[in-house]
Amino acid sequence: MSLTSTKAALGLGTVGVVGTGSYFAISGSSKQDNVPIKTKLSEQLIKEGFVLLNFESSSTHSQEWTTVLGKYKTSNKDKFSGVTLLENGQDHESKNIGALKEACKSLIEKTEFSESYDKARRWCVVPKGVKDILLGLKKQVLKHEANEDVDLWKRKVAVYDHKDLPLAGITWPVSGEPEKISKLKEGCKALMEKDVKTYDEDFSADFKIAKRWCIGEYVALRR
Repeated sequence: MSLTSTKAALGLGTVGVVGTGSYFAISGSSKQDNVPIKTKLSEQLIKEGFVLLNFESSSTHSQEWTTVLGKYKTSNKDKFSGVTLLENGQDHESKNIGALKEACKSLIEKTEFSESYDKARRWCVVPKGVKDILLGLKKQVLKHEANEDVDLWKRKVAVYDHKDLPLAGITWPVSGEPEKISKLKEGCKALMEKDVKTYDEDFSADFKIAKRWCIGEYVALRR
């Protein structure tokens, strides 16, 4: 092979290597760009209208932490593994709150949280009721007075299924749109006035029902 041919061959080889390297570099970059960014539990809670408690300051949300601790003590579900509360001793309440804070700080960093969501919602966010969360999300909570939000209530009545996510405490009429609207309003009014907060076990179910029947838009349910 002539020197020129050899140089040409080497040149082609070099281009081929560089070309292949560029291909893999681009491919690698493309793959990295396509990797979905995982959402943290903290981000999901904020997106859904909840406000995280302060995990650092001893003064910010101090009353809320005291309330959460009291509810945590009496609950039989959604306990933190590895957290043992003190029954007595010097500063036992502040130490117990500190233990909950540390557990929450770790929990909300998770990106796989299907089994941890309710636990974080109960013990790691500022206690609020269903209506407060919906209003914080700028949702239109339907009005219960006569002749208000009539068209929106009609839409709800048209799709209401008293077997799937039913409103508690109402007897669904067999027929009659005005009667059905009245019952739907009655159920939503009672639900919005319930003294159920984010730390209560019933909150999750009540929140789903309220999003489905008591606001002026359809919201896909979080399973």
